[in-house]
Amino acid sequence: MLYCPANGLDIFYEVHGRGEPMLLLHGFGRTGQSDWKYQIPVLAKKYHLIVPDIRGHGRTDHPETITGPSFFQLATSDVLRLVSWLDLSPAHVCGFSMGSSLASWLYFADPSLVKSLILVSAAARINRHLAPDLFRLWESMRDPDGVDSAWARGLARLHGEERWRVLLRNYSAAVIALLEADEDVIYRRANEITCPTLIIQGTKDSVSPPLLSEELHAGISDSELVMLDCDHWVPGLLPQEFNAVVLDFLDRRFARGGPE
Repeated sequence: MLYCPANGLDIFYEVHGRGEPMLLLHGFGRTGQSDWKYQIPVLAKKYHLIVPDIRGHGRTDHPETITGPSFFQLATSDVLRLVSWLDLSPAHVCGFSMGSSLASWLYFADPSLVKSLILVSAAARINRHLAPDLFRLWESMRDPDGVDSAWARGLARLHGEERWRVLLRNYSAAVIALLEADEDVIYRRANEITCPTLIIQGTKDSVSPPLLSEELHAGISDSELVMLDCDHWVPGLLPQEFNAVVLDFLDRRFARGGPE
């Protein structure tokens, strides 16, 4: 198994395929393999995929390191270290949900590391008015034993029977603290993103309303927005359509080895 030392942790990652580097960043409560299992075999035919488990998740473990708003800074720093460790830059960076925020913050930390952004089920800003169901989900995680039993079984399988409860409690506290201090995710800085950007959103997303991706698209000048007919986990619910959209975007924008 492959690990990268970063900020006192060993960050687990997988490598697949050959070609230009592409970083796949998973969402909260998931792992690189579980979120991108339908993309890895397809994208690896054309790209060198790096698929990490974000701190607190999967084989990186250590959910106790998710503490307050600083978690997101540390997780972004972990990804920066991984990019440097593997000498990936510039890379295509694709993130789902929580991973989409990390992808954006990676760009803000050093735009030279990012060749393109693919932001899936993303958000420009989040507050209780815009995304009440999302806040209700996070608040329910304060009592892990009260969450949906099927979700609990999946979390136990991915993160361990004892660890998943710590992950839920800590992440819910961290994300609520961050957003109640400032609802902005990348809203004020979206216009700083100048690399080619693809935004993919489910029209029936019950967690992250489509408006949040629409705002993101409005803020990023060189962006494309594609809406697919499904709920939040677009890569898993409509994998063939998702893969086709991603490959079409990359083929059009980088057919000659660089952006148009």
